[in-house]
Amino acid sequence: MANERGLTDRERSSLSGGLVRALHQAGVQPRISAAPHPAALVSSVWRGHVPILTLGQTIHWPRAQEDFSASEADMAILQHELHHVFEFVTGVLTPLGYLLHPRNWSYEVRLTAGCCWRDFGAEQRAVIAERLWWAERGSAGAEATLLCSLVPWAAGDSGRFARDESGATPDLRA
Repeated sequence: MANERGLTDRERSSLSGGLVRALHQAGVQPRISAAPHPAALVSSVWRGHVPILTLGQTIHWPRAQEDFSASEADMAILQHELHHVFEFVTGVLTPLGYLLHPRNWSYEVRLTAGCCWRDFGAEQRAVIAERLWWAERGSAGAEATLLCSLVPWAAGDSGRFARDESGATPDLRA
């Protein structure tokens, strides 16, 4: 595999539609690098592994596959990382801002009735984007609707999770 690549058509079609639209509207050309970022190598000292690290439009994913679409777990992570790309490109997130605000480092998310997007740090927002990816593929219509109401780029997708007269959630894989 080449050291760096763009998204494949299959990956793009497997992502949440709202995220794909938001990336396109922001003019994002995400890149996936199969090499670790130097900062990820440093953090591996205390993590015990070399993590995926996103900076700007590049996702540094050690040993990245040529296409992640065959793996649901990898696609969920890809959506997480692409959310970071979106926030970097739109200026919501900066490398210095990430480092200076410890709330950006927490992955733990607790959704409550009154929560809103600005209540969450960078990793929590990306986890919510990742959870949305999983909810879109499961039978959790209520959770998917809640997640769509939180994620700004997903707001237009919430109608996809409405139940029909029989009470069934539409099959989102079609």
